[in-house]
Amino acid sequence: MKTLILALLLIVTAVPAFASVSYTKENLTTLYSKGKLPKVGPAVTIDDTAMDFSECRNQGNETYTSSIGNYPAKIIIDSGVLYTLKLWKENALIVFNCSRTDGKRTMTQADYQ
Repeated sequence: MKTLILALLLIVTAVPAFASVSYTKENLTTLYSKGKLPKVGPAVTIDDTAMDFSECRNQGNETYTSSIGNYPAKIIIDSGVLYTLKLWKENALIVFNCSRTDGKRTMTQADYQ
C-alpha cells in the first residue's frame, strides 16, 4: 500500500516543465491561509482509473495526511458517493476525485496562471 501511495504522490507532483507560474511551499501556505489562492488555467485529466470507492477514498485520505505540513490540501467533499481532495503543488492545482456511482478515481491538473 505504501508503494501505491508513493506512486500516487509521484503522479500528482509530476507537473510539466513549461508551467508558466510556480510557487514555493511557503508562498502557497501563506496564500492559502489568507484565502488568496493562485489562479489556475484549464484542468487536464492526468488519471482516470476504475477503482472501488472505499479504496479510492482511503488513498485520498492517505495522500491528504502525507501532504499536510508540506503543501496546502483540503478535502472538499467526503460523502458516501463522492470524495474530492484539492492539493496545491508548486506549479499546479491537483484535484483528486472518487465516485461511487462511476466506480473510478479521476485526477486533474490545472497549471497556475
